[in-house]
Amino acid sequence: MRKDIFVAIMLAAIAPLLAQSQKPNLSGSWRLNVAKSYMGQEHPFIDYQLTKKIELTGDTLSITDTAIHNSNVNIPLPDSTTTMQVAADGKEHEVQMQSGNRRQRASVAKVTAAWQGGTLELVQVVTGLANMSKQRLFLSDDGSQLIDLVENHNVYGDGEQRLVFDKLP
Repeated sequence: MRKDIFVAIMLAAIAPLLAQSQKPNLSGSWRLNVAKSYMGQEHPFIDYQLTKKIELTGDTLSITDTAIHNSNVNIPLPDSTTTMQVAADGKEHEVQMQSGNRRQRASVAKVTAAWQGGTLELVQVVTGLANMSKQRLFLSDDGSQLIDLVENHNVYGDGEQRLVFDKLP
């Protein structure tokens, strides 16, 4: 009897940890909800749209961002689509980073992607540009939103964002 109670208590204590350690399915298409997001120093145009498509195949991760009516310091930029593929294995990989600006060359970044419980952490270091960013992607409790916590560090300063994406059907 005591043994059964002990086992029940241990299972109750471990269950939340097991649930957190499972990788959530971030796959799908997500649209930025500007009203629910904290954009930091960025002030997007009123018709700005950002869609994020995530595909997970095993440990291989593909993230495609499509930006419409984008701007930088209130200067309009062309619409863009960028894709990054990396293994979420906790190892550093060299990744060709496409530029959203067609006139700029792609750069090489060192990217590390790793699961930390139910959060996918991506660290990108762009060599030669003194640019480092960290993204932490996770789902809301009900799974209807993708939260992307972004930290940027570069020669122009540091920035943080909390981007909230709504799941598209």
